[in-house]
Amino acid sequence: MTVPPPVDLRRATSRRRAAREALEAVLWDREGHRRLPSERALRRALEACAPRDAWWVCEASSYGPCYLLPTRPWVRALAAELTRLGVHRVLEVCAGDGLLARSLARAAPGLRVHAADDRSWEAPEGRMSSEDRALYQGVPFGGLRAGAGVEPLGALEAIARHAPELVLVSWAPPGPLVEALILAPVRYVLELGVDGDVTGDSALTWRYRKEFLDGPVEARALCRLDRADEEPRTRVTLYYGAAHPEHGPE
Repeated sequence: MTVPPPVDLRRATSRRRAAREALEAVLWDREGHRRLPSERALRRALEACAPRDAWWVCEASSYGPCYLLPTRPWVRALAAELTRLGVHRVLEVCAGDGLLARSLARAAPGLRVHAADDRSWEAPEGRMSSEDRALYQGVPFGGLRAGAGVEPLGALEAIARHAPELVLVSWAPPGPLVEALILAPVRYVLELGVDGDVTGDSALTWRYRKEFLDGPVEARALCRLDRADEEPRTRVTLYYGAAHPEHGPE
């Protein structure tokens, strides 16, 4: 079993265990590679899991954590949005296992898609706070494994190498990274984040000119926090980077 039972689970029932295993099978194959599931299959698996169990599967799998949960129709919607923007060179930073970049490249063959990650979360301790390490002592968490085609580069180094028109960042780590991307020589920064103080630093980025993409890219997005009976948590923001004519503070 690649996902240990959740810590402090009050009712470790066979039904809840089966739901966790079903969600795991939707997200990974038997070799531990991420799948790109159908939206229906993923929604069904998330709905069958208790909220804490769904979070635990995405966090504690020995295959490594996952945050945004792409589906085939969602990737097609993202490809359509990039076509609308007229971009041809895309770079995903903090790309982790590279699932999103690879899926986007397959969905939109006309795009040149690169992926980079500095691998600072390759060891589990890189993404865990001291409180996490104390609370989950002895739990065999996995690190964020780099996938095929993901270059071991920091975000700004990757921008300098590939000169993208659009930088894609999903679940940015807390801190100033997104602002640094906005100030880099790119036309657009597409941030996939969530409500609340979870990713990035909106206090730094909110002052820059942007669009809120509340169409299908946001409406059909799923992440580890989503529930079928609640509003989607993913928020999609398109910032105008330093190479865009409308770049600047609002």
